Amino acid sequence: MQLRALRYFHEVARCASLRQAAERLYVTPTAVSRQIEQLEHFFGSALIERGPRGIRLTVEGECLAEQVSSTLRGFDQVRDVIASRQSQVAGSVSIHVSESIVSSVLAPVLAAFNRAHPKVTFNIVIASAGATLDALCSGEADLGLAFYLPERAEVEVTAHCQLWHRVLVSAEHPFAQCPSIRLADLEGQPLAIPDSAYGVRQALEGAAKKRGVSILPVFTTSSLEVQKSLARQRAAVLILPQVDAEARDLGDGLVAVPIDDEHLERIRVDLCVVRNRPLSVATLKCQEMLARTMQRHSVA
Repeated sequence: MQLRALRYFHEVARCASLRQAAERLYVTPTAVSRQIEQLEHFFGSALIERGPRGIRLTVEGECLAEQVSSTLRGFDQVRDVIASRQSQVAGSVSIHVSESIVSSVLAPVLAAFNRAHPKVTFNIVIASAGATLDALCSGEADLGLAFYLPERAEVEVTAHCQLWHRVLVSAEHPFAQCPSIRLADLEGQPLAIPDSAYGVRQALEGAAKKRGVSILPVFTTSSLEVQKSLARQRAAVLILPQVDAEARDLGDGLVAVPIDDEHLERIRVDLCVVRNRPLSVATLKCQEMLARTMQRHSVA
């Protein structure tokens, strides 16, 4: 039995689909199916059942799925230890992150990390705060980076920063000429914001209620690219954290304008791990680099 077969089975169990698992693994569905067949031959039992609605794990498959995540994590940790003894950092790091802080916080860190440690690979998943916590607790994520993370006993926040809110609008929008705006200025404006599972929307709606302002979410989407596209077309205004307080012209047809309102609290960004879970060398180094970057970006 090869380690590859376990990794392929792990993806199939997560996706409940051979096709989706193959896409995540960058292989063909036939290659995934072949590895599953090898596992079934090794264990002498069927592990999956194929049906018109996709893949379903058998009882034996469920048993294997419960163990395979920790098994793969153990192999990765051993690989990290061996690599560190050879003065190399290697392995894989899985990060679940809020999309709107990828370009400003996460991407620069990963680029610098890759230059320093080219043998480390990353799996980056865009997720809400709740989904990030679930992924951490299930072992799917090594690190979580998200806004307004709810407290959970088994999750530890290792670093955080606070950022101001800003609106992003087309360069032709009247807001683009303003040094800042108030919450009241958003009344009647067509907003493009994520659904209520996201902390940014919860904070905005809570502040608007305190201020007595009626906001209008015309476009509800968790896709940052969709939000930005709507703003460029002057169809919507979107709300994002302000990482660089001095930047206004974002160079892509959008202008960032600060929101100056005492009822709208600063955005808290948390970097978190599962409490007392051993982390690989690669994960620890990535965590340290992210923490330093967040400290630089945090507002007083």
